[in-house]
Amino acid sequence: MSKDERSICVLRKVVLDGFLIAGLTVCLFAMKLLWEPFHRGFFCDDESLKYPYHENTVTTPMLRSFGLGLPFLVVLVCEWIILRKEPSDTKVFGLSIPTWIRGLYCTVVAFGLGALFVELATEIAKQVIGRLRPHFFDLCRPSIDCSLPEWRGRYVLPSEYYCTSNSSQIEDMRKSFLSGHSSIAAYSMVFLALYLERRMTWRGTRVLRHSLQFSALMISWFTALSRVSDYKHHWSDVLAGYSLGVVFAILVVYCGIDLVQKKKNHIIVPQNDVYVIGPTHA
Repeated sequence: MSKDERSICVLRKVVLDGFLIAGLTVCLFAMKLLWEPFHRGFFCDDESLKYPYHENTVTTPMLRSFGLGLPFLVVLVCEWIILRKEPSDTKVFGLSIPTWIRGLYCTVVAFGLGALFVELATEIAKQVIGRLRPHFFDLCRPSIDCSLPEWRGRYVLPSEYYCTSNSSQIEDMRKSFLSGHSSIAAYSMVFLALYLERRMTWRGTRVLRHSLQFSALMISWFTALSRVSDYKHHWSDVLAGYSLGVVFAILVVYCGIDLVQKKKNHIIVPQNDVYVIGPTHA
């Protein structure tokens, strides 16, 4: 294969990756805008839907900053430290591509695709299930009077009520299952912990690596727990979201990433220089 053919192959790969990521992003936004969630009814005596509305402890911008920015920053630093001195064997139309850039690209693209897969799976679950959030009564204020005997102990159909509140979050109120904050936080932080396990090879101390891994996991754990304490999700929604994120993180790290390995200079010892040391005989 000629140099130009290799350059075209590399360029084709980058373009295809870009189109795939862009296409999945468009699908995600279209799903959120055009797909109306399933309208589910409720029971008037359902205590799990009567919690007060509470603002987010971990906001969506905070989740994006930590969930996407922190793994990217760590991968950037690790790949640069590990591969910065490695000679480059990849050229695109005569332009040499540093090895650490190639390593960064492979890891970040795999991480980004995994994040999009998690978000798509999460959004599909939200739209299909349509589970009501714990603050349903506080936010919706249904048009029926639940104190009347006719509504007690029976399932209120979606066609039998409407929300009297003017809140802009009426549609989002039907997206409790599964927790998107939990799935994204679990995916990104578990991915980061597993990446450090495979990539952080400094032998000076293991405490640093394990401390970083623990910190990443605690960020995701705190995010997941806050969704319950903020009355945004039921505990089962959080458990399902967290499990989804963990599964995708494991699959992406062990099946979807081609880490650029650091080349080691192996010194071959000539056979005539190898001596067998044994006991000396007088």
